[in-house]
Amino acid sequence: MERAPAAGVVWLLAEDAAVVRAVTRVCAEAGAGLYRTPPPLNTPCVALADASGSGPADLVASVRAALPEAYLLGFMAAPDPDGWRAAERAGFDEVASRGALGPSLRRALSRLTEGGGVRSYAICDAQDVAGRIGFLLETEVPGLGKVSLFREQGRLVCLGTCPHQGAPLGRGEIEDGVVTCPAHGSRFDILTGERVRGPSDFDVPCHGAYEQGGRIWVLKRL
Repeated sequence: MERAPAAGVVWLLAEDAAVVRAVTRVCAEAGAGLYRTPPPLNTPCVALADASGSGPADLVASVRAALPEAYLLGFMAAPDPDGWRAAERAGFDEVASRGALGPSLRRALSRLTEGGGVRSYAICDAQDVAGRIGFLLETEVPGLGKVSLFREQGRLVCLGTCPHQGAPLGRGEIEDGVVTCPAHGSRFDILTGERVRGPSDFDVPCHGAYEQGGRIWVLKRL
């Protein structure tokens, strides 16, 4: 069986000449393999496709069927906010303009080698939470369940539900960087998820988040 490079591989599902040149250059610089057909299963992989075509959900489904854990990076040749959002809703992990594709691909390959790989999910527009601190919003993330987004000390972070009985922490009181579960009073450090006080016996799941392209993204480690 072919062995994947340590830096992961790129599965390129596009024929755009400029994109092919850019991806080939990035792969050479990063020491990543370049595939035009699906790489072996369980390979750290960035699948790269044109997100501007019709039926992005069908494209996402075909990629996930072939390689479920691939990081799906889409590109668009022309500005199209509606198409951008449609691609995100369809399941693209990230969408970039064609001009910004190189840096986006480098970041995606870098994440693959950190802790076994990372997938990002867009959860809201950055403008919806601009200027706010503390608890920002509560949402569902595939594979993570219900999470609460916080901004603490200038950092974005998502916390899962309380390990004690599953209460959402976004509804809890915040004091000195610690959130108190509204159900039974367990307390957790917002930036690390570390348990400060029971009755929970465990830390709360803590997921990194960041702002990019006018969106807020949460990271799920694979």
